[in-house]
Amino acid sequence: MLREIYISNFILIDELRLEFVEGLNVLTGETGTGKSIIIDALGLIMGERVKSDYIRDTSRRAVAEAVFDISGNEGARVFLLQNGLIGEEEDTVVISREINSNGRSSVRVNGRNVTIFCLKSLAAYLVDMHLQHEHLSVLRPDMYLTYVDSFTPESRSLLPEVKKLFAEIKDKEQQLEELRDDEQNKLQKLDFLSYQIKEIEAAKLQLDEEEQLKALKRRIANTQNLLECSGKILQLLYNGEHCAYDMVSEAVEAVVVLKDDEFFASLLNPLEEMLYGLQDIAASVSSFRDSLDFEPGVLDEVENRLYEIERLKRKYGNSISEILAFGEKAKKEVETLESSHERIKILEEELRVLHEKYLSFVSRLTQFRKKAAAVLEDRVSSELSQLDMPHIKFAVLIKNKKNPGPSGMDEIEFLFSPNPGEELRPLSRVASGGEISRFVLALKKALAEVYDVPTLIFDEVDVGVGGTALTAMAKKLSELSHTHQVILVTHSPQIASYSDNHYLIEKNVFNDKVTISTQKLDQEKKVKEIARMLDGENYSSITLEHARELLNNTRK
Repeated sequence: MLREIYISNFILIDELRLEFVEGLNVLTGETGTGKSIIIDALGLIMGERVKSDYIRDTSRRAVAEAVFDISGNEGARVFLLQNGLIGEEEDTVVISREINSNGRSSVRVNGRNVTIFCLKSLAAYLVDMHLQHEHLSVLRPDMYLTYVDSFTPESRSLLPEVKKLFAEIKDKEQQLEELRDDEQNKLQKLDFLSYQIKEIEAAKLQLDEEEQLKALKRRIANTQNLLECSGKILQLLYNGEHCAYDMVSEAVEAVVVLKDDEFFASLLNPLEEMLYGLQDIAASVSSFRDSLDFEPGVLDEVENRLYEIERLKRKYGNSISEILAFGEKAKKEVETLESSHERIKILEEELRVLHEKYLSFVSRLTQFRKKAAAVLEDRVSSELSQLDMPHIKFAVLIKNKKNPGPSGMDEIEFLFSPNPGEELRPLSRVASGGEISRFVLALKKALAEVYDVPTLIFDEVDVGVGGTALTAMAKKLSELSHTHQVILVTHSPQIASYSDNHYLIEKNVFNDKVTISTQKLDQEKKVKEIARMLDGENYSSITLEHARELLNNTRK
């Protein structure tokens, strides 16, 4: 529920803080005092669009902030947790909207910046606003199914299965469409894929081939330097005059002569190993030098092979491994295409079974909805009768949609007949403003037990309603406040008399500037305000007694 709202520098409001309670919260005041400005600020907190005239003083920003208690509001809690906007043990949500002088606004939830979309999604779990200039907001046809389904637990348990089946059907239909498209171009695709596979296979690529070829190319290009270096090493180590091998050999011979001496005996093995090592190195260098004797045309062959690999890379991937992977993928596509006719038959059969199951489920869903629609009709009609509209007929029409959907094949329409003998027609085409206000109230009252949004806000819902109908509306709003927090702007003393929390909104002029202030009314001040609402500013003592009597009657 909404605990508190803070408004600063907003239209005619310099600074304002209001606290709300469970039950019925009422805002009253003279016409033009700015009661609806508070509702506008609440709308801003709920994600409504910023208007250019919202900022009172353009030298500073405008602020609208609200504090909500979400204990027991599981939908809001799950949304906030999923978006990282609340801790596991927290029950308080602070929503803040700031507007800068350039018209840009920022949104924060518990101190974290969020998008307008996120704010609107969260607001749907917190507040339902019924504004005078948007009477049909609660009567969006896309909500009618939700209202009907809320009266039948069978529908709520069946709907997830219907949505799952519908998603499976759409997925398989897409697969089937793709296969049928493939089937039409099957021969052309098979020819093209076969050409690609043959081209890759004919190249007989090896995974490390490109690196080896590049190394060989560098070696061929550097042959002269490599030959010179190899020859020099052989001269120094093995073949030349005074080479390392000869000198080590002489050292070995000298050590052999003196091997009876312990020290010289210890040198023999290391020197012999050095000698063998020089032999091995010389053999390796000699072999390497011989390998540099390339056949004529080898460099051309290497360059041609590298060019062929580069050409294939441009077509099939950035490396040999990617080219080979492309070839394997093409082979699998060929297998799929060659078996596509059989796969089409399998998918068609799977779709047939899914469609049968879907139709069976949605048929059951329709039956549950028909029963629920009858319950909703009875409840709304009963509420309308209590709102002094006994001759009005209300009906819930369930129509079959042309195209199936994730919620089944039902389309709901609310029909309304305001007078005896008139045919039932869509509500928005026949109901007056006062009738729509009472219908919305009747609908919300009928849905009270299953309507999850905890706070309901009404802006002058009593417009166009008078007499006994207004008294009935006041009682109905009071009843609704037993299950939901209700916040409303009203000019009706009957409605105000039922309030659990009553604020008087007043307009003041100070230093040629208009500002709005609020006053929370105690019992005696509430009597005076209701007297003013009954008879104007110059009310009499008789009007005061009438106001007290009205309050006493509502308490009873």
